[in-house]
Amino acid sequence: MATDWRERYLELADRHEQQLVAHADAERDLTRLIVRLCVACSGLDPALDPHLNRLRNAAKAGDPAALLRQAEALADALVHAPEQRARPGVLQRLLAHTGLGPRLTNDVLTLWAAVAADPASASTRQLDALAKVLAETLQPAGGEDRRPGLLARLVGKGTTGDAVGPNQLLLQVLDVVQWPEDLSARIEEFRTQLAGDDAAWVGVVRQISDLAVIAMDEAHFHARSAEAFLTELNHRLEELDRHMLGEAQRREDSRLGGQSLGHRMDAEVVTLTDRVRTSEDLSGLQAGVIDSLDRMQAHVRAHIEEERARLEGAEADAAQLRKRMRRLEHDTFDLRRQVAQSYREAMRDPLTGLSNRRAYDDRVAQEYARWKRFGDPLALLVLDIDDFKTINDTFGHSSGDKALAMIGKILGERVRETDFIARYGGEEFIALLTGAERDDVLRVAEAMRAGVQDGGLHANGRPVKVTVSIGVTMFGVGDSLDGAFDRADKALYSAKRQGKNRVVFG
Repeated sequence: MATDWRERYLELADRHEQQLVAHADAERDLTRLIVRLCVACSGLDPALDPHLNRLRNAAKAGDPAALLRQAEALADALVHAPEQRARPGVLQRLLAHTGLGPRLTNDVLTLWAAVAADPASASTRQLDALAKVLAETLQPAGGEDRRPGLLARLVGKGTTGDAVGPNQLLLQVLDVVQWPEDLSARIEEFRTQLAGDDAAWVGVVRQISDLAVIAMDEAHFHARSAEAFLTELNHRLEELDRHMLGEAQRREDSRLGGQSLGHRMDAEVVTLTDRVRTSEDLSGLQAGVIDSLDRMQAHVRAHIEEERARLEGAEADAAQLRKRMRRLEHDTFDLRRQVAQSYREAMRDPLTGLSNRRAYDDRVAQEYARWKRFGDPLALLVLDIDDFKTINDTFGHSSGDKALAMIGKILGERVRETDFIARYGGEEFIALLTGAERDDVLRVAEAMRAGVQDGGLHANGRPVKVTVSIGVTMFGVGDSLDGAFDRADKALYSAKRQGKNRVVFG
């Protein structure tokens, strides 16, 4: 009876544990589903985006009460969404504010609705027409000297001679953004398009949006890969847990089997003893002893067979588990290598091969903390290429890229392994020199300046003059990161004012 009660208790406990695991799996899958639905629905309706963001954050936080509250808030927003859409939109109110007649207002709204219904399929003719009517209707009233409004300056050439058109604005954006190296050919193609056709900006914007979508898809793919790996890791850990539980159960079964064999052997010994005592002749005694020994041998053989079966099952499970763990170890190594490679790429400027702004932010925080603790000398150098825009305008952006790559190589060769140098952005570089006194820092900065000046860059068979101005400062008592940077930056601009191609200490 006690054994039956114990087995029933163990069975119920095991069932309860399985239900807890299933419940946790279901809760985790439901949370993932909520997060994915929120991401998929983001951007479909601006009025619902804040509710979706709060619902997603509540799901990630794992707070059931907050999750229910945000779900109710989203449900209320969905109910009232038609009422919100029925209200006059911003464009309609803006057109009414300009004092246009009903006919012109209706024409603009009709054209806007046609484009907004499916922006991806909107034709160039529709976009040009919408840009023209908005530029014409939204300009403020006034005389000949009036200045175009913001929207007119963005979508048209404006009325002033120095107004910047959309092609020029996009060219400036292309110059400022640090594009990945594998997109350099596409970016150069965009520049060519913008230089040849005033209306090319519409197609370029569309192509840039396509590149952004592709980049987002790649990011989502990597995220899904990592998620799938972590899910598989969780399953493998659960298998390991089940294997350990199975091993514990097998040991318990073996112990109980040994106890049962002991009880049966004790019973057989008692039976044999009784027969010896009650036996009246030798032949009867021999038969009884042989019968008892046969039963003992059968009990031992059955127990050995059960142990052998348990051992074979344990070895098979262990072999399967080892195989899965080896595969998991291989997958973990690949993922760790991919993560390390992605981290290195994220911290590296693809054009110059130097570290980038993100890597500088991490390193300067470490060096600043080390300087505050130990007080070893720490210098900050800010470098800027002189007249870099002139190089781009005269020799082309490819020559500008060559100049950046050449300067990155020269600067990297003139610092020690313990120092740090990065491309800060555009034509700016920044360096940290550790453990060097003021005179040594100035010698390094002068070597950088002279190395760039003598770099020997050529474009179209002609030499290209490339120089840098450098601002230098040393961290002092009470300095903050921003304070030291501002001081070096002011020294840089002082070098610019003094004629460029020089080093100034601040």
